Amino acid sequence: MELQEKMNLTLKQFGLKDWTVLWDPGGSEEERGATYPDTKLIIIYDKDQEAALETLTHEYLEVKIKGILNPYLATINALLRVIEKLSYVEKEKAIEDITPLILRTLLETEKED
Repeated sequence: MELQEKMNLTLKQFGLKDWTVLWDPGGSEEERGATYPDTKLIIIYDKDQEAALETLTHEYLEVKIKGILNPYLATINALLRVIEKLSYVEKEKAIEDITPLILRTLLETEKED
């Protein structure tokens, strides 16, 4: 059985039935593997077959862990958006409160000259 075929079968056995593995030995000098959740594709760049299986394991675990973390990240990002909106409103209110004081000081300084 060819390595790429073996890797795809392994993904199916591990529960990533919709995912595909592409073995592209030497396709990247910077990365050993890459995961693309939008297309459900894992690309393995290792030339050595044992290293390729190790990288597949790493990428598989990354997919599974990201699936666990995504709800938490979505919640945190939603909270950050709310906090950012509240901060913006408070900042604008502070600017509106301070602007007349600065303007009055500028006008008084202008009269003195």
